Amino acid sequence: MEERKHIVILAAGDFPTHEVPLRALREADFVVCCDSAYVQFSIFNSQFSIPFIVIGDGDSLPEAIKAELGSKWVQVEEQDFNDLHKAMTWATSQFSILHSQFSIIGATGRREDHTLGNLAYLATFAEEYPGAAIELLTDYGRFVHLHGERTFSSHAGQQVSIVSFTPDMPIYGSGLKWPLDGLRPRFWWQATLNEALGSQFTLRSDGSLLVFQTYP
Repeated sequence: MEERKHIVILAAGDFPTHEVPLRALREADFVVCCDSAYVQFSIFNSQFSIPFIVIGDGDSLPEAIKAELGSKWVQVEEQDFNDLHKAMTWATSQFSILHSQFSIIGATGRREDHTLGNLAYLATFAEEYPGAAIELLTDYGRFVHLHGERTFSSHAGQQVSIVSFTPDMPIYGSGLKWPLDGLRPRFWWQATLNEALGSQFTLRSDGSLLVFQTYP
């Protein structure tokens, strides 16, 4: 069986401070770094020597650093997608979708419009790379995309929020404090701020959902 690789996409939001995303970065098999995140990553990586590449349109990376990176710098000129999308496109072209865990970190903080856009990209990635294991880790918890049914590992009292990208599509759930018995949220806030009752909960929807769980 092919060994499962852990690939980290480091975006250019706030560099993580929580141990969960820091551990993901520290233990990564490979890091795909969005261009303007490279400076902080290079300081972090001086302790670990994690294999990496830097990718982006290059507008926020000095020419001297690009030259220093050499073959580790990949410039993508197009402007239809942001650097996070470019990084994920490169990562999925190099590593098996079905035998890799993709963890996105550094994708929140700083400008709120970038944060919203990066979170919404989880739905795009789910469409572009069906079957891929993709998560987005912040300093507070973990986001994943859901379409269909899934049982999540949890613990009593864990905070759980659900955002629907497809208004009026029903959501069903069990194992949560506030029941989701066919709720059809029209707005993003309507299924947020729930709470797990025990060691797991299950969600089901034919819509496109963003699921957030706080860390233990």
